[in-house]
Order: sequence, then structure tokens, then C-alpha cells
Amino acid sequence: MKCTNKKLSTKQKELRIRKIRKTVFLILFFLIALLLGTLALLLFSRMGTLREPMAYNRSLRMSGTAAKEGALLEEGIARNLCVGESNTPMDGIESREGEAAGLFDLQDKEILFSQNLHEKISPGNMNQLMAALTAYEALNPEDSVTIEPDDVVGRRQGTSCGLAAGNVVTVQQLLNAVLVYSADDACYALARAAAGDRDAFVEQMNQKAQELGMTNTVFANVTGAEDENQYTTVYDLYLLFHQLLEYPDLIHAMGLTSYTMNSTKANGDLKQQLLDTDNPYLTGSLSVPKGVTVLGGKFMSAKEQYATALLVQNNYGDAFVLIVFRADSEGTMNTRIWEMLEKVNS
Repeated sequence: MKCTNKKLSTKQKELRIRKIRKTVFLILFFLIALLLGTLALLLFSRMGTLREPMAYNRSLRMSGTAAKEGALLEEGIARNLCVGESNTPMDGIESREGEAAGLFDLQDKEILFSQNLHEKISPGNMNQLMAALTAYEALNPEDSVTIEPDDVVGRRQGTSCGLAAGNVVTVQQLLNAVLVYSADDACYALARAAAGDRDAFVEQMNQKAQELGMTNTVFANVTGAEDENQYTTVYDLYLLFHQLLEYPDLIHAMGLTSYTMNSTKANGDLKQQLLDTDNPYLTGSLSVPKGVTVLGGKFMSAKEQYATALLVQNNYGDAFVLIVFRADSEGTMNTRIWEMLEKVNS
């Protein structure tokens, strides 16, 4: 019996040792798995901080109201400026004599491509971006504006969103008409509401340009009508986009494919006007590479003036500004923009 007890005792010890070993192994395995999981989570969160996309609902449509989405912009994305040389070549993007262009990486604050970055160019309807910014900062978007005869634009006088004397419309809806449809009459109404008259408002636009560091820019009118005393540069327009990023409502409006403007007629009747964007990159008339989203901008192809300025986002959530001016044709301009867009996801 004693021998038997000794044998059982030895077996019990062996079993106990095996159990202890298994327990230690399981604990070590658990600790290693926990450590690896923690490291993976930290790496993922850091990548998310660097590459978090600008929250933007491309399917958003507005009907007489301001778009409200609190998380439009990643915090801090528009704080530091891109810097670089006046002429920076990039493989895959052609540099043609006379053109002025730039590709700006807002995430890494780099100028990836530039040509004649600081040469004077005629801004055209890019003026309206500054008009919208200046009015937005000066006025309450919910305030109403009564349209006066001087605000009205005839068919041959410019682009009209259908405003008539006596119409009552909110500031926000006028801003949307400017950013979606490039409406000259909406620009005039905003200028008068913000400064009393157009000349005073142009002074405010120029003052704002100086505040933003747009030292090579002078505005002579609200709408961008041709004027020999009016000029800007590709880099100064980048600075303008840089500031627009601070205002989600403006970026939202700039990216809409259509907008229904509500106003009240002089007799009290409701008036609705459907406005389709004049930007072919938003309508799909001009395509973009897979994975690139156009958030907004301005497109100009008239009277031998060919210019495009776009705010876009790639698959990683990084934002870019693309600008092309003084192309010799619309086709050349579109080709140059395409070359830049292909670099956005590379």
C-alpha cells in the first residue's frame, strides 16, 4: 500500500506540474496577444489622425436652406500654408509656356507642382469666391435681403439666378446662388447688403485679400467682369481656398450639383428657382480618376478665358487644391487638370 501511495503521489505531482506549465503558457500567450493588440490599436489610431478624411456628404442637396454638418473639416487642416518655388516641375504634368498653375497638398503643406505661381492673371469668376467669403463674414446668413432694381441682371448683362426687384431672399440663399451658379445678381445683392454699394464692397474684398496675404491681388468689381486693373495669382487663389476651408457652409454650397432657391415676391407669393451648378466636374460632364472626389471650385471657359480651380479629396482623405489659368484652349486646360488629378491618388 505504501508503494502504491508513492506512485499516486508522483503521478499527482507530474499532473500538477503539467497544469502549472499549461497555465503559465496560457498567461504568457494572453499577455503577448494583449500587447500586440494594443500596439496595433495605437498604430491604427495614429494613422487615423493623419489620414482622417474631411467628412463630406457628396449626395447632399439643399432646398432654400444652409447645409449643416459639424464635422465637415478635419480640425487644423487649414492652419498652415503650403510653401514652394514659383516653378516646380512634376513628372506626368506638362509645363506649357504661358500657363499658370499649381497643385497644393493641404495635408502635407506642400506645393507638388507649380508654374508661374506668382505671375499676374485675370481672376474672372474666381472673384465671386472672395465676394462670397467677404459677405459671409459680414452678414448673418439668416437675414433677409430685399432685391433692388440695381441688383437685377438682364439676359445679356451677365449670369442671373432670376432675381427681380422686390424679391426677398436670405443671405444664405444668395451665397448659394453665387457658389453654385456664379450668379451676378446675387453678387450685387450681397455687396449692397454688406457694404451699402458695390464700390464699398470691393474695398472690403481688397482689404480681406490683404489680410489673407494675397499681396498680388487687386479686385475691381464683384463678379469678375474683365477689367485691366484687376488681377491675382495662382498662389493668391490658393490662399483664398485656404481661408474658405474655415467655413463648412461655403464648402458645402460650392460642392452642390443643384440648388433650389426660395424667395418671396413683392406680392407675397413664394418663388422657387432651380439652379444647376456651372462646374462640369460636379455634374459629371468632365470625369475624374477613380477614388477622387471633387468638393467644389470654379470653372471658366468663355471669351478665350480658360481657368479651373478645384478643391478635391483622395481615397485617403487628403485634400488638394488644383489651379490652372491661361491655358490656350479648354481641352488643354482639362488635360492639365486631369494630369494633376492623377497625382492626387498616387
